[in-house]
Amino acid sequence: MRVPDSTELADAVLSGEIAWPINPARPYDAPRICPICERRMVVKISPMAWEACCSRHGLLRSEWLER
Repeated sequence: MRVPDSTELADAVLSGEIAWPINPARPYDAPRICPICERRMVVKISPMAWEACCSRHGLLRSEWLER
């Protein structure tokens, strides 16, 4: 998987510009669709975390959302 240099997705989610979780009924699910451009994202799920990558807007990791 080629990860783009853009950090637009992570910046938007972490700054609060995009409300998270996208689906309040399933707050721990990995996102499958980019909330910025509506394209499908490549998602990797491990027992402890997930990682989602949009081909245009970059990477988002579940550990970045933990507070």
